[in-house]
Amino acid sequence: MPPEQGPAPIGRERLRSQRLREVNVQGDALRLGMNWTEDDLRKPQVLVESAYGMGHPGTFHFRSLVEEVSNGVFEAGGKPAEFVVSDICDGVVQATDGMSYSLISRDIMAAMIEIHALGHPHDAMVLISGNDKSVPAHLLAMARCDLPAVHVPGGTQLNAPDYVTSNKMWEMGAAVRRGELAEDELELAQRGACPTCGACQFMGSASTGQVLSEALGLALPGSALVPEPLTKLLRYARAAGKQVLRLLAEDLTPRRILTREAFENAIVIHAAIGGSTNALLHLPVIAREAGVEITIDDFDRIHRQVPVIADVKTSGRYPAEYFWYAGGVPALMLGLRDLLHLDCVTITGKTVGENLEEIEHDKFFMRERLGYLRNFKIRRDEIIRPRDDPFATDGGIAILRGNIAPDGAMVKTFSVPKEMHVHTGPARVFEDEPEAIDALVERRMRPGDVMVIRYEGPHANGMPEMYFAAAILSSDPELNSTTAIVTDGRYSGAMQGPCIGHVTPEALDGGPIALVEENDLIELNVPERRLAIVGIDGDPRPQDEVTEILARRRERWSPRPRRHTRGILSLYEQIASTASHGASLLGNGASAPAHSRTTRA
Repeated sequence: MPPEQGPAPIGRERLRSQRLREVNVQGDALRLGMNWTEDDLRKPQVLVESAYGMGHPGTFHFRSLVEEVSNGVFEAGGKPAEFVVSDICDGVVQATDGMSYSLISRDIMAAMIEIHALGHPHDAMVLISGNDKSVPAHLLAMARCDLPAVHVPGGTQLNAPDYVTSNKMWEMGAAVRRGELAEDELELAQRGACPTCGACQFMGSASTGQVLSEALGLALPGSALVPEPLTKLLRYARAAGKQVLRLLAEDLTPRRILTREAFENAIVIHAAIGGSTNALLHLPVIAREAGVEITIDDFDRIHRQVPVIADVKTSGRYPAEYFWYAGGVPALMLGLRDLLHLDCVTITGKTVGENLEEIEHDKFFMRERLGYLRNFKIRRDEIIRPRDDPFATDGGIAILRGNIAPDGAMVKTFSVPKEMHVHTGPARVFEDEPEAIDALVERRMRPGDVMVIRYEGPHANGMPEMYFAAAILSSDPELNSTTAIVTDGRYSGAMQGPCIGHVTPEALDGGPIALVEENDLIELNVPERRLAIVGIDGDPRPQDEVTEILARRRERWSPRPRRHTRGILSLYEQIASTASHGASLLGNGASAPAHSRTTRA
């Protein structure tokens, strides 16, 4: 955490809040009605926005973090204003109609924070979040509003008994349905899977988002994935409240931090942790808000160069709690610093290189964390491995293309069994996820099959996660190394196994995935980055013949009616950008021009 300093000197004449007071005299009266003092009105106004809510354990503990951020703002001479926009939980809505609302909630949350930040006369903001859509929503809002800002990651749950994690409930539930597991065993796991508040204990979308916030330079060094019960999390929150006033004094805003090099740093770290595939939807959209062009091909390029060295669940052995004890993001960056842009500026006001140098020479930073690992008798290099002994030799993401996915599809390569990196199998076509789940639960799938789950993209159904299907597949010893899923939907960050998603163009837009028929031969070739139909009716065919057959099928194809004709999903499905461009509610992702220092009022 930054060393203690006195309040930063800030000239009142350049504060947005003070300029707006000269225009709107009613505002002072309304604030005084909330027990503000006359002195409060003259202070820098800091938005303290959290995702607090009762939807899941990842936000339920945020009241104390909001209080500590506000204390820090007060101590540094500012006036906090507390606002809330909560999120929904992917784990709670998984495999239901509610999952269609998950991805769009990112953009709705970001829009509400923009309204709070720029609608009211705020000078700076501190945002508190820790989960799948709230973290990218907050980073989007920071880039869009371009007020001096700090992100406070919400921390991680403690390890559960027997290392059980909540995502395991899906495969256990399927086993109960089939009569292979007693209901008591499922209930026992449910009772213990989430022993505290915080993000789930694996490197899913929530944990990945916290890590990427710190890697981008928008959160304090060491603050991602703090175990929730530790008072260290409260201290980071108070430090964030103080730090945002220093950023305001220095006029250091997110768009000065969010350079192309900062995003490349984040992708390096994403590769090293084997992070969630949902980052392919989030980072490019955040970058676009900052005026930077990041594409899915940047992930493929960088992941080829970076080994996975974090041995963290679900593909690895250890919970996210232990990752923080092993030194967390700073330890990872120290081990990869030759691959990083060390001159990127961060919210400390210092560069990545300067932050790492301070941490390396700090007498306590690593020692106070590693002591916890000694309690568990686990070596640090078991969790964050040396680069010459990685968990996987190259990063976790590959971008595939071919006649099924001309604009790209993704696969989490290091979680795919090596024998499935090159695979050809017959298509089994499902028009939605529930059909596919029934086939898996009822064991109607055969080894070698390629399950095609379509009409689940942004324009068809809000792009829900196919996690239930993926979880059943990965837990089946007969299918998990022989059978693949291909979909225009997406997956949970906890996904494992041969699961290809984000197929673009999607089926509803007439993408080739809509033309796949039962028993077509589909080739998955990770080394050559290819996903293609290579045969018809179970027989291999020359590529020109396949192309001709697909053209004839296209002549017969007609688009399906939209699934949602009213409400926010109807709007989203009409205007969202494609999955390869982040599935953004803003369509092409265009952002309003940055507010100049002279016109911000």
